[in-house]
Amino acid sequence: MITTVKQACKKSLWAFIVGPIIKMIEAVFDLLIPLFMKAIIDLSFGSSRDAISNALGSFISLFGTWVPNNPALNYAIIGGFIILLMGIIGFCTTMVCQYIAAYAATKVGTEVRNSLYERILGLSKKDMEVFGTSKILTILNSDSYQVQQGVLFFIRLGVRAPFIILGSLVISFILDWQIGLVFLAIIPIILIIIFFFMTRASKQYLVIQSDLDNLSSLASDDLEGARVVRAFNKAGYEEKKFSSGTEEYQKESIQVSKMNAWINPLTFAVVSLATIAVVLLGGFSMANGIEFLGYTLLPSTIITEVSYLDQIFQTLVLLTNLVMIFTKSLVSIKRVDSLLAVNPSIVDDRNAISQVINKGEEIYSFHDVYLAYKDSGNNALTDIDFSLNKGQSLGIIGGTGSGKSTLINMMERFLDASKGEVDYKGHNIKDYRLTSLREEIGLVPQKSVLFKGTIRTNLLMGNPSANEETLVAALKDSLSYEFVSKYPDFLDHEVEEGGKNFSGGQRQRLCIARALVKNPEVLILDDSTSALDLLTDRKVRNNLKQEYPDITKVIISQRVSTVSDCDLILVLEAGKIAAKGKHEELLNTCPIYLETYESQTQKGAK
Repeated sequence: MITTVKQACKKSLWAFIVGPIIKMIEAVFDLLIPLFMKAIIDLSFGSSRDAISNALGSFISLFGTWVPNNPALNYAIIGGFIILLMGIIGFCTTMVCQYIAAYAATKVGTEVRNSLYERILGLSKKDMEVFGTSKILTILNSDSYQVQQGVLFFIRLGVRAPFIILGSLVISFILDWQIGLVFLAIIPIILIIIFFFMTRASKQYLVIQSDLDNLSSLASDDLEGARVVRAFNKAGYEEKKFSSGTEEYQKESIQVSKMNAWINPLTFAVVSLATIAVVLLGGFSMANGIEFLGYTLLPSTIITEVSYLDQIFQTLVLLTNLVMIFTKSLVSIKRVDSLLAVNPSIVDDRNAISQVINKGEEIYSFHDVYLAYKDSGNNALTDIDFSLNKGQSLGIIGGTGSGKSTLINMMERFLDASKGEVDYKGHNIKDYRLTSLREEIGLVPQKSVLFKGTIRTNLLMGNPSANEETLVAALKDSLSYEFVSKYPDFLDHEVEEGGKNFSGGQRQRLCIARALVKNPEVLILDDSTSALDLLTDRKVRNNLKQEYPDITKVIISQRVSTVSDCDLILVLEAGKIAAKGKHEELLNTCPIYLETYESQTQKGAK
């Protein structure tokens, strides 16, 4: 995995060298064509008096006589053939360069996106919150594309444009040094114009990308909460909020476009003035038949100089577009590098271990654990202290915001303790290999997550080598078999994005089945039966208890009935353990637990 865009470019360094070199062949031919035209005119009229025309005229003469008794036509046909041949070779080299540029740009873009994705998957919950989901998605999609475009156009045109401008300037001096001074005067003026607008545009592009982050966030929220928006009749309000965001994005984009719109007209005006100066200078000299400023210009020289001015103009127009692309790319490179440069706060130690323990041995132990988020002065968890043996079941109950999900995030090492120590299998969890830890834990999240594909592909996420018998057993134990078996295509039934073609209870049961296919050492159920009725909930728990006695189970629930048969129950309140023990013990010693139990049993919960 790369840590900067520069590293991705280095992997295709050959393309950054070979591509521009090949493109230079076409540029050389572009510079030679006006000189060949000048040589043809001078040969036809016998007016050649400079070294370049004489040299090229001698070269044309080497091809002999193709049209007898008409030297002018003969030179024109031979010269035209040479120009045509250069055009064909230039076209071929351009196509090769285009292929190299496209290949390298695609490779760099792929490398950047893959590295970004790998980095994102390695970020902890705290790391993700620093950037935010919307900004991360914009960097992954939009910014990586801008980087790819920057590479593409740099290889294709990044070297050619300066070479054409410099070459035209040098040749103009060789042909006539006074006109060369005209060329020399306009180029700095144009570069100042480009630099002036580029420095301002780069700042605006950064604002535009931030606005794009905001639009992505608004769109994501509205798409995920579409039903809530409609239920509260807030469609109009959300439309206005999104419209306000798009108007801000539009305003910034138009402002940048206005700045960029000035570049081409100003460049054109400068080049046009230079063209007028060249034509007037030569025209005055020829019209009066006298030397002007110590020389008399030839018509062929004037035509050639104007051709080079036209080349400079076309190249500068192209260069202004390149500047806009490179400006966007540089802004995107900074954003991409900022994400790639993030060091995940949770990583493996070099000497990370992996261990096997027997049933009954201690698997988890929390010693005076505290957890605080950087942006918050309060502790999310305070003085958490308990231990759990392999094969036991742990129930965690508490009100909203009591720290239940934060606690299991620490058990999975999605978060690290700010103070205290979490032990796993007798060792500090930070010393345990992350891949082994995640392989040994089966998680059923609070929000049921299914991925687009089929029921089979979702179940195989837990264990890609699982056979159909294992999949069916997991479906039966999670009570998913009763509805999956009704599908004609059974395990190959389609799962839409987010599992939206299943009910909430079906999604939860399929997520439980996926975790069981993994055959984990620790099974964490994060309020994962909340969408099930009490009877189905009890059946699922009984199946887990009977069929998987060696698995350590961690169950989070709002229902007392769901955790009542656990070996150890933690009652959390405001990030602290208010009480811990078994069901009967807590009924007698913990008022919070008793109150929750009585409120639920009065409603019929058992």
